[in-house]
Amino acid sequence: MKTIEFQENKQIKGWPYVNSEYFEYGEYKLHYRIDEAKGKEKGKLFMIHGFGCNTTFYNELAEDYTKKGLRCVRVDLPDFGYSTREVKGIKYVNRVDMLIALMEYLDKQEKNPDKWIVVGHSMGGSVTLDIAQRALPIVKGYMLYAPMFMFNVPKLMSKMFQMKWMGAMMDTALKYVMPYDALVKVVLLIATMSPRYIAHYDASLAANPLRLKDTGKGLCYMSSKASHPPYEDMKKIKEPVLLVWGGLDLFVPGGKVKKLTESLPDSTDVHTIKLAGHCVVQNFHKKCCEYGIEFLKANKMY
Repeated sequence: MKTIEFQENKQIKGWPYVNSEYFEYGEYKLHYRIDEAKGKEKGKLFMIHGFGCNTTFYNELAEDYTKKGLRCVRVDLPDFGYSTREVKGIKYVNRVDMLIALMEYLDKQEKNPDKWIVVGHSMGGSVTLDIAQRALPIVKGYMLYAPMFMFNVPKLMSKMFQMKWMGAMMDTALKYVMPYDALVKVVLLIATMSPRYIAHYDASLAANPLRLKDTGKGLCYMSSKASHPPYEDMKKIKEPVLLVWGGLDLFVPGGKVKKLTESLPDSTDVHTIKLAGHCVVQNFHKKCCEYGIEFLKANKMY
């Protein structure tokens, strides 16, 4: 059967993209990219992707927002994209701490930094809500696109995920799955619910980062630390929140959609795009941007 050779994660400025940068925090390097606003800058977004994704997930939405005058900072979470893979023995750092440190680092490069609008999709939405619990003075709003909470992993399962054989098994699985673009596209088809979009999608954008060395081990380690913010704490969020769902989302059950929608502040701006799947920001990026700009204007952030 066809297999792949895992590639090294070079982690140097300008690789793999012209605007690739790396932020060092302890033993970690976070890969991020900055898309400058077109024309006069009217705000800045900090964009966090979901499980299995990377910065390219926001290609279309970032293009839409930069045309509207918003600077977009896209970041790869640890174990995804081109950021550090976590393996047993690494000096672990909570990803929320790293993301906040990156935002603060970027603010120091500016004379009069504006506050951030944090954007999160799927698992990235869960991370975004973790950030919201910190009530940061550097953040003024949140945009959630089809947020999906990770489960709170039990201690016994956490230890199992960190066992050597689990990481080896996951690496082996990736070796046999990732060479086949057709399999990648099947997953993406289920996620977008759009055959037309997937027919023209470059599968390497999603697959290449998953072909990096220790990706399987990293995904296991990340899963061993999985948790989500308490639903009962959602009402405490003081900053404005935008929430966009896909009506054909097969990844987030209807009960979870209802529960999170009701848990957020009553002022939350909620929209459902009926024909959108879970990856709503890809094939419905224009509608997502439209809702985003309306939300920013309504809350005097644009």
